[in-house]
Amino acid sequence: MVSRYDHIVTGLVAAFAVAFIGYGLLLQLQDILSESFATTFAFRERSVALIAIALTVLPMSYFRKRYHNRSLRGLVIGTMIMAAAWFFYYGRDLLEAT
Repeated sequence: MVSRYDHIVTGLVAAFAVAFIGYGLLLQLQDILSESFATTFAFRERSVALIAIALTVLPMSYFRKRYHNRSLRGLVIGTMIMAAAWFFYYGRDLLEAT
């Protein structure tokens, strides 16, 4: 039986919500660690953004176990959109020869 919450839009919303909330939490964790150790504890912005995008793996397992195939498809589409935006924004720095 197909769930009424099994839609591509559900997966897209989950992908963007997990990534943006994860990004905010990672920035807060970075601030807390730098205050508690009284030193500059900072990752590059691109690293924090990439970790936040990678956090979308967590809802993938949830959708896969519950056979929400359409939601899983939307989650993968959202993750690919964010990964492409990340590469478009930060890829130039990575591809330059030093």
